[in-house]
Amino acid sequence: MERPKNLTPAMAQFYDIKEQYPDSILFFRMGDFYEMFGDDALTASKILGIALTCRNKSSENQIPLCGIPYHSYMPYLVKLLKAGKKVAICEQLEDPKLVKGVVKRGVTRVVTPATALEDEAVVTFDNNFLISLYAELDKVYMAAVDVTTGETYLKTINIETLEESTLGLDAKEVISNIDIDLNNIPVTLRNPGRHYNTALNRVLSHYNVTSEKALFIEDKGYIWAIAMILDYLDDLILTTKLMLPVTLNDTDNLILDSVASSTLELTNSSAGKDNTLFYILNQTSTPMGARFLKNTILRPLRNISHINTRLDIVEYFVNNSSFLSTVNGLLSNIFDIERITSRLISGRATPKDLIWLKLSIKNIPELDAMLQSVPDVFTKYKLDAQEELYFLIEKAINDEPPAAIKEGGIIKSGYNNHVDELRDIKQNGKSLILEIEERERKKTGISQLKIGYNKVFGYYFEVSRLNASKMPDYFERKQTLANSERFITEELRELENKILNAEEKLADIEYALFHDIRKYASNQADKLRQLSKLIAEIDTIAAFANVSIKNNYSRPKMVENGVINIKEGRHPVVENKIKSSFVPNDFYLDNDDDRLLIITGPNMSGKSTYLRSSALIAVMAHCGCFVPADMAEIPLLDRIFTRVGASDNLSRGESTFMVEMVETANILKNATKNSLIILDEIGRGTSTFDGISIAWAVAEHILNNIGAKTLFATHYFELTEIGEKGKGAQNYTVSVEEWNNEVIFLRKVIKGTADKSYGIYVGKMAGLPESVIKRANEVLSDLENHEDISISQSKEVKTVKQKFVQPILVFDDSHPVIEELKKMDIDNITPIQAMQILSDLKKKSVL
Repeated sequence: MERPKNLTPAMAQFYDIKEQYPDSILFFRMGDFYEMFGDDALTASKILGIALTCRNKSSENQIPLCGIPYHSYMPYLVKLLKAGKKVAICEQLEDPKLVKGVVKRGVTRVVTPATALEDEAVVTFDNNFLISLYAELDKVYMAAVDVTTGETYLKTINIETLEESTLGLDAKEVISNIDIDLNNIPVTLRNPGRHYNTALNRVLSHYNVTSEKALFIEDKGYIWAIAMILDYLDDLILTTKLMLPVTLNDTDNLILDSVASSTLELTNSSAGKDNTLFYILNQTSTPMGARFLKNTILRPLRNISHINTRLDIVEYFVNNSSFLSTVNGLLSNIFDIERITSRLISGRATPKDLIWLKLSIKNIPELDAMLQSVPDVFTKYKLDAQEELYFLIEKAINDEPPAAIKEGGIIKSGYNNHVDELRDIKQNGKSLILEIEERERKKTGISQLKIGYNKVFGYYFEVSRLNASKMPDYFERKQTLANSERFITEELRELENKILNAEEKLADIEYALFHDIRKYASNQADKLRQLSKLIAEIDTIAAFANVSIKNNYSRPKMVENGVINIKEGRHPVVENKIKSSFVPNDFYLDNDDDRLLIITGPNMSGKSTYLRSSALIAVMAHCGCFVPADMAEIPLLDRIFTRVGASDNLSRGESTFMVEMVETANILKNATKNSLIILDEIGRGTSTFDGISIAWAVAEHILNNIGAKTLFATHYFELTEIGEKGKGAQNYTVSVEEWNNEVIFLRKVIKGTADKSYGIYVGKMAGLPESVIKRANEVLSDLENHEDISISQSKEVKTVKQKFVQPILVFDDSHPVIEELKKMDIDNITPIQAMQILSDLKKKSVL
């Protein structure tokens, strides 16, 4: 920001401070407003939609200006954070009434999209991750921290999957030692710029340990990544205490990449949040329970013992509904302990936070007693009641404290004698004056003695000059007037000081006491976080039970033998929309004769719902939740892959077909025999022959080289030959009935192949004009009979001698195209190479 000339002292102070925070919008406190100047004002006024004016209007040295009320700044701050901006909050560090000249000011905090702690600035059900990326040679070490909860995760990732990894953790902000572009995620480039031992000591000091072994960290890259975050938080003037880092790996969890998460609509959907699995399962009662549930859906368990432990608890809840109801009731009275704890650590917790904490832990003893009454089921869920903290807050903090923490009204009467005395003086000062007046009249016998006050002399006793000689020795003469004398006593002087200073002193003492109580609560942070973690998990499992009862789910059986066997399976989201009319289906996939199912059938018949149902049931089972099926046997899967629907990535310059090929290549490179693959319409984004060739080669590769359990939906009827002749493949189709020139989609998946596509009928259902439907049927008839297609024009029909030959692809090993497809090393070719190969194959193909 360019610094103007001839600045006033206050504006010079602004630009001095702004130079220290060039990448932040500076909230500059001036009286009752936060003012923004120069480029900050230009940027903020547009984002906030507030009036833009200027300082020094009459001079050539005009400075853009806008402002917001300091007592209601939060909504404006939230808007700026959502726009990806950083905000430096500069406060007045002195009382303007007591200062001559410019008030001392300084930045007390810098708020960024990933480091806001206030509830208004974060989404209750979402984590708010700040991600650090430390790239070294061919590896990128990632540390992901949610400062609102203290959670810390570590993972090693590839440069190619940077965007997917950050989006998968719902990153709000990234700091990195390499220059990268992550679309809409704000990225700050930082150079670690230090010796490794300095970074190591910074991390060890934060966690109060003496060796990285205590953190279970072996790679130095992780130390660098964590140190970068700690340094960044120091720059933001944010005190925090991170939880011990957890290393994410591919063995502990069922892996769902961003494509699978999006396709299956696990937590987000373009059709609205009520179309997600999270929406269906979110019967939680606490904010941290909802966040734990969301993380569980995105990273399900991959340990049969852990899954069955959860399922045992769900089953107990389901079979003991009154027990579940009581637990739900207790949980519903618990606030966001996790985020309150982070505000305690940072010193930003309000008196209201302490009240919410008290009301929360008030329910813990009863909840713990209930869980411990069934020790075989709730073995690990021993809850720390935090009774001392509860009684401290109960005794000290008013039940409805003010929002401001430095204006008094926080401490309960009876907690501190000094507070009680000052409060009594503040509220009853006049009556205390009258008491002293009456008492001294009796002592002196002077009935006309009175207490007066003025701004120059303060409080005083006044008597006539005749009675002045009768005043006791402890009365000090203060002023002599023509007809009276004024006196002061030590008692009246002390009361005067107390009355005049009571309000200010009271506010200061109350703040000091609140600060001590907040500090005590902060010292319980580790215990509070452990408590919130257990509550979150209990809440999530209770939610599984709630939804299982509501929607008639059944307990899945986790098996080792690799068989997916589902009877009357249902799509959890779709069935919630259409209720009783949903048609359930069976699923059977194994490692032998039924590992690849080729599914044909018309659009709108239920193929996509069928595909997604199987994957969602598998996800729910791995979460430890009952599933929408009469019976389900689910093997332990390592990953679920999906390639469904058509979309492009214009920001990356990728066409619909390129996106399809990139996603398919990812599946073929990373799937194993323990994966579940969902494919819907591979090869649609190119010509018919190219599309069939690619779809065929992909299906064969999965069948013969990978062996993953796969559901492959297609409109290419030619692929049914794989189901007929390929070992391990089966053909399935969606039942359709024709009656009175109408088509009825039964939505039941059965063995066999589709004999028609019914695409024209779907067009009719969609409302295409009758003339278009009629003409489409005429063209279809010509194509099916291999006749010349007549081209219809406005008033005449011209016949074009153009034959259409329905492509037929069979297992002909001598065909050169087939030979080349079989020789392709799909694991090692790039998307560009794939495009070139396809172009060459197209030239060699014979139509």
